[in-house]
Amino acid sequence: MNQIERNIIVGSLLGDGSLALYGRSKNAHYREHGGDSQIEYRKWKATKLANLGFKFSTGGKYGKLSSPSSEIFTELYKLYYQDRIKTITHENIKLLDHPIGLACLYMDDGSLVINSSTSRKNGIYIFPQVLIYSLCFSKEENIILCDHIKSTFDIEFSLKNRPDGKNFILQISKRNELMRFITLVKPYVDEIDCMKYKVDVKERLIINQDRLEGKYPNKNITVASFDIEDNSYSKNDELTIQRMKKEKFTDKEIAAMLNRPYWGIVDKIRRMRKNEEL
Repeated sequence: MNQIERNIIVGSLLGDGSLALYGRSKNAHYREHGGDSQIEYRKWKATKLANLGFKFSTGGKYGKLSSPSSEIFTELYKLYYQDRIKTITHENIKLLDHPIGLACLYMDDGSLVINSSTSRKNGIYIFPQVLIYSLCFSKEENIILCDHIKSTFDIEFSLKNRPDGKNFILQISKRNELMRFITLVKPYVDEIDCMKYKVDVKERLIINQDRLEGKYPNKNITVASFDIEDNSYSKNDELTIQRMKKEKFTDKEIAAMLNRPYWGIVDKIRRMRKNEEL
């Protein structure tokens, strides 16, 4: 099992997927069900995980994604299940270390929500939020997940209280964090047509702007900016990145030098190249 395969499985285990180990069975197997609208997504997973024997079958109401029994899944079962209940721990969350895993968690249990607020000056402000409905995990488990995403991917989620499930989900409301999150997962989400709506922030905002302008023709409708304000890196940090890239240092070595998460440095270098700063 390589890093990409492991992250798809782990991201899915944190979402819609599960591992089963029954009765006299020697090894566990993976299984996942979903609605009719997500069949294309399940088939994408089956293709990505074909080397591990994953298959999508059309049996049942919506079909299912499943794997054969294997020692690989037994080891994962031992890591992620306590008394047959799926759990997040400081140890097992370390296996989520590539953006494709975060993308799978988001596609499984995440949502791009377009909200609006009114102002005293007869205006309406439209803005996006990203939510991950991690309701099957406790507050403590959600904190572990939140902290891990920050330390590994340099994306800051916060906890939001809910009346259902185990009462907590993850959310991003800050523009910079949201756009950096979308940028990180978008290359993988865009591979699946039925999931693209979860990363098309601009299109979703425009649709809501048109709807509100039709409903409230006398109000001033303002839409949130898409630009990332890069205020987390100093000028010295940027000069260090420029120097080290010229000297052929790897992104991982630059991350270690600046004491930054690897995927945060990858994102920063991508933006510097886009702005012709590298």
